[in-house]
Amino acid sequence: MDAPGIIGAVFLGLILGSFATALSYRIPRGISIAAVKRSQCPACRKSLGVPDLVPLLSWLFLRGRCRHCGARIGWRYPLIELATLALCLAFYAVYGLTAETFLIFALAPVLVSILDIDLHHKIIPDSLNMAILLAGAALFLLNALLADGTLDFILSHGVNAVGGSLLYGLGAWLLRQGAMAVMRREPMGIGDVKFYAAAGFWLGLNAEAAALFMIVSGFSGIVAALLWKKRTGEAEAPFGPALVIAFIAALLFYVPAFMGG
Repeated sequence: MDAPGIIGAVFLGLILGSFATALSYRIPRGISIAAVKRSQCPACRKSLGVPDLVPLLSWLFLRGRCRHCGARIGWRYPLIELATLALCLAFYAVYGLTAETFLIFALAPVLVSILDIDLHHKIIPDSLNMAILLAGAALFLLNALLADGTLDFILSHGVNAVGGSLLYGLGAWLLRQGAMAVMRREPMGIGDVKFYAAAGFWLGLNAEAAALFMIVSGFSGIVAALLWKKRTGEAEAPFGPALVIAFIAALLFYVPAFMGG
């Protein structure tokens, strides 16, 4: 890690953090991310300009209030930006900052927004699960083009990645169906199953990565469920945050199935 790299990762993290807040706000409300629509204050509906939209700094300088109407802006959005920044720095520490690893950095706003949306709306949108899968596919193709033998790379690493996706997705679906038959209730949403499949494409058939993913997701899920019940009184807690944490842990300790070689 060097100073220019850290500065680059911080800059990228702040930009992606701002994008993560847009994902978290727009997707649950059915607002297209591709739509050319300026951000607005939820209270007064005034369009927000550059002074209002500088990641973290605008919130700090405006003291957590809208510049136009003075309405309070809670901690949610700066926390999303901070979480995205922290994740980008973690990815930089493991993978460096190259054209190839930009696709790994692209996961940061997607994962943070999944965590936030599931906590607030108890859903993992299909578009975000698809974004994880597409980022993996793009990185797979890029590595294939950079490899000495593109066809050999596709055949060998493709089986690993696609096999991982099928194994994780099918395993989660079977677990869900079995638990529903025994418990007579839905233990996890279908969005969680799709997340498993998307994560499996990245992690492949690596048994150690799978073990880490299952252990961390299980432990995080239990802790989150206990805290959720204590805070809200609800028995069913969103499982997405536990999956996100487990996927991040696996990516930080194990190179994706199609990196290198």
